[in-house]
Amino acid sequence: MAAKKHPVVLRYAGMGPSDISGYEAHRYRKYGDLGHIDRDKPKPRLLIGTETWAQEALAEIKLIKMETFAAELTDLDRRNRRKDLKKRRIEGPRDPWRASRHGPLREVLLTANKDWFEETEDSAELFNTAREKQFEERAVAWLKANFGDDVIHARADTDEQAYHIHAVIMPRATVHKYGVDCCVLQPSIHPLIKDYEAAQDSVGDWFSEIGLVRGEARKQAIREALNNGKAPPEKRRHVRPAEWRAKEELRLAKEAADLEVRRREVAEREDIAEDVIAYADAVSAGDIDEGGKPIKPSTKTGSPITPDRKTGFGFVKARRAFQAVAKRLALRAAIKAQQAAEARVATEISEIKKADDTILEIARLLPKGLRGKIADVRRKLTASIMALDPAFKGRGRKSGQEQSGPE
Repeated sequence: MAAKKHPVVLRYAGMGPSDISGYEAHRYRKYGDLGHIDRDKPKPRLLIGTETWAQEALAEIKLIKMETFAAELTDLDRRNRRKDLKKRRIEGPRDPWRASRHGPLREVLLTANKDWFEETEDSAELFNTAREKQFEERAVAWLKANFGDDVIHARADTDEQAYHIHAVIMPRATVHKYGVDCCVLQPSIHPLIKDYEAAQDSVGDWFSEIGLVRGEARKQAIREALNNGKAPPEKRRHVRPAEWRAKEELRLAKEAADLEVRRREVAEREDIAEDVIAYADAVSAGDIDEGGKPIKPSTKTGSPITPDRKTGFGFVKARRAFQAVAKRLALRAAIKAQQAAEARVATEISEIKKADDTILEIARLLPKGLRGKIADVRRKLTASIMALDPAFKGRGRKSGQEQSGPE
């Protein structure tokens, strides 16, 4: 099977003079994101520049500012611009670069996937640094070939997860103004800073000799998608390692907190379940009633119903559940008894109604005197019936009228 092709990684980051001190503090592992640093590995190793490169760079930038300021004042004096001369002396030197959100310097990162550095043909050698040496030689050569003396610093970081190289470029350019040649800092003076895709092509070709390939050509993919009327791929935002680690630590902490909450919930449910089971066992054994009141001392060898357990949430919950069930059962029994009683009364009233109808039919056949006596008895009887069944009241009045009619 063919070996996997790993891309060479090139990243630029804007940098200003005020960032140099923080950069140096991190180089000496005194400041910044240090949580991922392996203290047992060698510290960063200088590749280009001196140990005092930072002080030298800041001093050079200050010198450029003062030289440019002096040339400007000389030019104003030569042209007899007294008012402007006075104003500029008060304002002081200006930065010798065009203001931008990136700053005048560039930090360069060169690396590859850690798996590529760990690959080795000699399996007997546990810590093979041949790949790091190859990469380092190519990286230093590429930096010098493309940026020359503007590479004022480069170092190799070997105490992190993957070997990588940091470099700082101070892009010096010369412009003619104030009647003289003045030095300025201009990143676009370097084609590989001005054109990011060209830089990716360059490192891809340069590192191909050691088996690495160019990274994904995203801009080309975007152009092709737009030319073909398709949606371009989503733009990626490079996340700095410190930012990624901070987000990853936050994500892991949240997962741990959620896991702890779930663990506690499960433990609480288990405790409640044990209390409920103990309560049910005690009820079924006749030790307590459904309300939790003791009936007789427990003679079983299971978990005793201790005072502490009686105050447990599960025990209380079980007692409430049993009490609620008992109330519902009692209510259902009462409802059923009432329904049965009402059914019996309805049956009896129906029988009485049938008998009343029979009496009414017989009364109609009797002489008028006897009908009157039967009517008086029937009115007393129907008063009791109507008290049981309101629906019978109308029938009683109607029946009474019918009965008294023939009199």
